[in-house]
Amino acid sequence: MKKTLAAAAIVITAATAATAAGTPAVATPQAVNGVETPAFALDVAGARLGMSASEARVALVKAGYAMPASNGVSYGPSFAARVRAEAARRRTGAATSPTMTDRVMTQLQGVGPNRETITVGLTAAPAGGSTVTSVYLTMPQEVMKGDAFLRQVVAKYGKSDGSRDQGMTLAWCSAPLKSVCGTITPFQRRPEALPNLTASVVYNDNTIRLQDGTDQDRERERVFAEAVDRAAPKTDRAAF
Repeated sequence: MKKTLAAAAIVITAATAATAAGTPAVATPQAVNGVETPAFALDVAGARLGMSASEARVALVKAGYAMPASNGVSYGPSFAARVRAEAARRRTGAATSPTMTDRVMTQLQGVGPNRETITVGLTAAPAGGSTVTSVYLTMPQEVMKGDAFLRQVVAKYGKSDGSRDQGMTLAWCSAPLKSVCGTITPFQRRPEALPNLTASVVYNDNTIRLQDGTDQDRERERVFAEAVDRAAPKTDRAAF
């Protein structure tokens, strides 16, 4: 309890200082490879939502992360390959695995100078390649105490839009959802519906999670379904 209250008090003090210094500018909405995504100005070690795999790698290397050429890198089928496989299944009823001949990067991992571990999640994009849809950083508290970690977080991102876990988890949300940021209730739109960032010192790790919203996930599903419909249009007549 003492640790919790101390951490919360430190964050409040740091937040006041950060607010006085000014918070990050709010970016404008943008279309990322055919999917409308509300731009989110916050980054983790320079990696932002909507970046390409190569842009994310460059940003992390600049931030001091070791980025192995192959270890920690995962690949998956491109958007076009997924569409072809689903269209073929619709035509024949037989499930087939998407070809990996035009694969795209789906995960990128790096290691920081102080035992930070960062994992970048990427999603295949309609226009080709893949874009960043999540960034997750974790750091052991035996390396950096939670209160010091939260001080740095608030100094970087400014005063949080909401909090939970007695101030040990801070949250930053997209503009339309700032008023409900950090809360969980079935009677209002969830903060996770749009791009958001959380930082937490719960348990034994310091963590930061930057992620796309569930609205963007649904939009990607819609774009994929439309592409399949174009490749294998549904019939308007049955044989009976």
